[in-house]
Amino acid sequence: MDGIASTFALALGVVLSPLPIVATVALLLSAGGRRNALAYAVSFTAVGFAVTLVAGLTSAGSTGAKSGSSTFGIIAAAVLGLGFLALAVASWLGRPRAGKPRRTPAWLAAVDTLTPARSAGLGALMAATNSKNIPLELKAGAAFGGAGLPLLAIAALCLAFALVAALGVLAPTALAATGAPGVTAGLTRLKDVMIEHNAVIMTVLFGLLAVMEAVNLITALAA
Repeated sequence: MDGIASTFALALGVVLSPLPIVATVALLLSAGGRRNALAYAVSFTAVGFAVTLVAGLTSAGSTGAKSGSSTFGIIAAAVLGLGFLALAVASWLGRPRAGKPRRTPAWLAAVDTLTPARSAGLGALMAATNSKNIPLELKAGAAFGGAGLPLLAIAALCLAFALVAALGVLAPTALAATGAPGVTAGLTRLKDVMIEHNAVIMTVLFGLLAVMEAVNLITALAA
């Protein structure tokens, strides 16, 4: 159970994703408002759940092959670690230089014209093309599937992971629904900060994930 609990730490890496959060806030501030943001959040969460569930179900019953699974774990940790390190370097090198204006994603300009259906499509696209989230969701699902649990329990864990991982988009949506004073101004500031520091945030996240995988690799080799 400790291994399952620690797997939920991977959700933090999914939560801290600037662009999906920026999209959520932009939708909340758009003409479609909460309706579009809700469609986006549900779609984003559903894709994350689907990816995690597929990994969980395909890994179910694999606890017996310990030698093969140990080898796979070592290879996976090495590949993920190198991949995250490469993405960290790419994010840092791709950051806007001092004195140059920050690049706002082109799709933000079209947010006001989106319908709920198109907002859901944007959520699915954000979730399915995220180079950081997909590996983390696959790893979490594989951990749940390899824990020797019934299929229903695996599915429940995958759903719980998807909900925790989607807090970055679910929380602003829920907050906006309260209608609390100052929410709009706060969301606007959040969007601006995320856009301004996107490259730095992603560099730090990818770097931390690379370190985590290096620790996993060392642990697996020492076992």
